[in-house]
Amino acid sequence: MSPSEPSRKLSALIQELRAQIESTIEAAELGQLRAEELANLMSGAVKLYAARVEEATSDAETIPIIDDTVSTTEAVVVASALLRAHRLNPFDLALWFSRTADQPGHKRAGS
Repeated sequence: MSPSEPSRKLSALIQELRAQIESTIEAAELGQLRAEELANLMSGAVKLYAARVEEATSDAETIPIIDDTVSTTEAVVVASALLRAHRLNPFDLALWFSRTADQPGHKRAGS
């Protein structure tokens, strides 16, 4: 199945955005980015990932959330911010984690 035009456009934009993000970080120009812009970017990425996971058709289809360029610290910073954004605590997370761990696109630790 070939990707549709919107999917191809989005893929190209993602590659371009990734390169721009890396150059902005390297240039130490993070102060130029408004908080609203960053929230807009993160919200879109979260919605896109969640929609893709929800449409996963089998347990064999695992959809990685990040690649190996993201450090553990960076991942935990984002995870903590996402929890705080919805006033969730680690107990709430444990309930959701157990709910989603058996769904397509998710693997239990050690699997």
